Amino acid sequence: LVSAAGSTNATSVKTSAGRLYTVHGYNAAAATRYVKLYDKTSAPTVGTDTPRKTIAVPASTAFALDWHNGLAFAAGIGFALTTGAADNDTGAVTAGDILGLNLDYI
Repeated sequence: LVSAAGSTNATSVKTSAGRLYTVHGYNAAAATRYVKLYDKTSAPTVGTDTPRKTIAVPASTAFALDWHNGLAFAAGIGFALTTGAADNDTGAVTAGDILGLNLDYI
């Protein structure tokens, strides 16, 4: 994801089981944003689906997360970007809040 759209950016990355090794990017917003990872075969329904992992990204900060052995996803890998931490939060980020988001997986 080069630059977040003004939405939750709900995205299906992989539609079958896989392992996620790294997540990195930059939070250009002046407030904390949340990267939510989902274990499902399609794009997540933000606010309804429960994230597998929620990552708080502090304001104006580059982030890099690494799972040396890979974080296993049984169904598929999806993500969304929100303004709130709660599983049911549907707060859309502002366009450009998250930049250069990369997920490395197999």
